[in-house]
Amino acid sequence: MRTHTLLSIALLGLLLGASCIQANDTDNETEAPQGTSAETKEDASVETGEEEEEGEAPKKEKTTEIEEEKDVMVLHINNFDRALSEYKFILVEFYAPWCGHCQRLEPVYAEAAGKLKEEGTAIRLAKVDAIEEKELADEFEVGSFPTLKLFSNGDRKSPVDFTGKRTTEGIIQWMKRRSGPGAAVLDSAESAAQFIDAHKVTVVGFFGSLEGEAAEVFKEVSLDRTDAEFALTSSPDVFQKYEVKSDSVVLFKKFDEGRADFTLSEDEKLDKTNLTTFIDKNSLELIIPFSEENADKIFSSNIKLHSLLFINSTVESQKALMDDARTVAKVFKDKMLFVSIDVTTAISHVLTYFGVSADDAPTVRVIEMETGKKYRMSTNDITAESLQQLCQEVLDGTAKPYFRTQEIPEDWDKGPVKVLVGKNFESVALDPTKNVFVEFYAPWCGHCKELAPVWEKLGEKYADRDDIIIAMVDSTANEIESVKVDGFPTLKFFPAGGKEVVDYSHKRDLETLSKFLDNGGVMPQEESDEEDDEDDEEGDDAKKAEDAVDDSKEDEESAEASPNTTLKEEL
Repeated sequence: MRTHTLLSIALLGLLLGASCIQANDTDNETEAPQGTSAETKEDASVETGEEEEEGEAPKKEKTTEIEEEKDVMVLHINNFDRALSEYKFILVEFYAPWCGHCQRLEPVYAEAAGKLKEEGTAIRLAKVDAIEEKELADEFEVGSFPTLKLFSNGDRKSPVDFTGKRTTEGIIQWMKRRSGPGAAVLDSAESAAQFIDAHKVTVVGFFGSLEGEAAEVFKEVSLDRTDAEFALTSSPDVFQKYEVKSDSVVLFKKFDEGRADFTLSEDEKLDKTNLTTFIDKNSLELIIPFSEENADKIFSSNIKLHSLLFINSTVESQKALMDDARTVAKVFKDKMLFVSIDVTTAISHVLTYFGVSADDAPTVRVIEMETGKKYRMSTNDITAESLQQLCQEVLDGTAKPYFRTQEIPEDWDKGPVKVLVGKNFESVALDPTKNVFVEFYAPWCGHCKELAPVWEKLGEKYADRDDIIIAMVDSTANEIESVKVDGFPTLKFFPAGGKEVVDYSHKRDLETLSKFLDNGGVMPQEESDEEDDEDDEEGDDAKKAEDAVDDSKEDEESAEASPNTTLKEEL
């Protein structure tokens, strides 16, 4: 499940941007709270006296006045109640100044705030420095950053957690849905027809009572979904028009089969889970065009196998292949998700990831989300039969995955750091006469760039050693079947004699790396003891850091990113 989550995030990032995520780096804890900074400043002021007073401007007194920064209201303990009383709907971001996730959200949040303010609605966006305003953070049980909560109608006791997309439009849509009238009530066949015809995807609840338990569940789910329009009815005329005999939920859509019915049996109850599953399953097209709009739906799907059809939309014969693919998609509905990717759009990194060029279109790839394994056809002739055969072989577990590799560079062994690719990895790294220390990196990764000069010096230091090789692998272009990498950069030591591979998880400076190598691939005992002592001393800060890691659905909800799940980071 963990791998599936990481892969989904990675694939989603194809469209939502790139960022470098560091894992297993003991030198840089994950955005740890600066827990001792206040004490340090206090001690310094005692020692420096007037110098501290001159160096820092006095803090502004907090009053009930509400100030704004880029259209975002700045709230604190003294003006929080006033804001709740003056604005009907307020989304509040609880942030930490040092939090990278918060910093990346800031311009998006400000843009949404500006647009909502411009519209002159009763909806506003605000923020609270949760480190400074600890009392508010404790009151609202803020456990990670950023945390977003919606306060409605002055109610301070029961805010609603934000569940929308953390994009400008995602925030605006979610707020409008939450502040709106809710699901429409269809009281006639005519009003129902008009409502359904007006939208691409419409979810209608047919209930005997609009105040019953099932109707309440339906209303609650409708408030969190912005990808469809919702309505409910108890009108016999509407039931009759759409041939609904008992309590049901019907999803109407302007594609594929046109509608999907979820009829409740006498002993079956409608709940959030089964209603959400029904909507997720039926609101997607049989073949989903790959786009930013559809990305979240694609990669949040519970279906773990994705069949990708790469076509050139300017070639009519390739567009015609969609009919064959649609036939196959019907056969594997609920087992495999089918996605079309137009190679004429700006998706060069997508093509690179799957080892596809624009000239290869039309072509097919299947990706297994749980493992990151990829499969392709053994023939270039794409037909309904050949596509169905590939999909069935993947489902049966008989298809053979393929792994990307670059060609071996002519000068791969000329420098102090040897360049490994998929084609020469095993012959070098698994050489029983050598101790091979390998860095698995991504070209875009800032942490890898920081390590680069140190790794080069390490290679130079051991260049004259016949039994030690310092190497590196670009994991965005080379996949090694036998190696699992959980983040960038990842360092692994392959000892001579075929011994067990060692994951390096210590400091990444030249001295520590050298001690590790000189000691045969383990840290000297005194070094390990020192690190353990440091861990004990910093235990509280590490715990705070762990608690503060953003656990949202965003592209960076994890501090790790597997190289077989690096589509997000690559793009």
